[in-house]
Amino acid sequence: MAGKDRDDDGSGISGKRNKSWREIDAQRGKSKYHSRQDDPGQQKLEKSASYEKYKQAADALFTGGALPEGLAQTFDPQGKRQEQKDAMMKLRELPDRKAWVQGVIEYLEKYPELPEDAYFLDSLLDHPRERIADKALGKLEALQGEGKLTGTKLPRSLEQRLRSIEMTSTDPDTQARAKVLREKLRA
Repeated sequence: MAGKDRDDDGSGISGKRNKSWREIDAQRGKSKYHSRQDDPGQQKLEKSASYEKYKQAADALFTGGALPEGLAQTFDPQGKRQEQKDAMMKLRELPDRKAWVQGVIEYLEKYPELPEDAYFLDSLLDHPRERIADKALGKLEALQGEGKLTGTKLPRSLEQRLRSIEMTSTDPDTQARAKVLREKLRA
């Protein structure tokens, strides 16, 4: 008596191929090998203009960029965030070192909370007042501890400035902190 799977010759081969578990899971959409890139609907959504606007707005919210008007009214109604960003940009445009040193002092009097900008913090490490350099070093350490410096593009001069603090700082604790941070960033 021939079974359902058998052909007429009785060899047991039906010509049907059994599906692997991977193929069965993929059909269900639960495969660990199935990704969002494989889904044409997801690809279409990610290429849409509205999705791009949404993504840029979310990036701006978390990276300190310019917020869209609706979000700016919600998260920054007085405009302090944009004002602080403009003040940082003005510091970069100062003509000489003496003006920059004084500009940083005025900036920190107005905005005592340092931003999460590795390039700005790197420049503060070069300030002649050790208190300001120490504050920037502390913020960099906090960002490293939170994992916000890993995977991001860091200034090329950061390692050299940390090394300079190791050699020139009058506080041995600050020297040790700079060395530890430099070694963590290299790893």
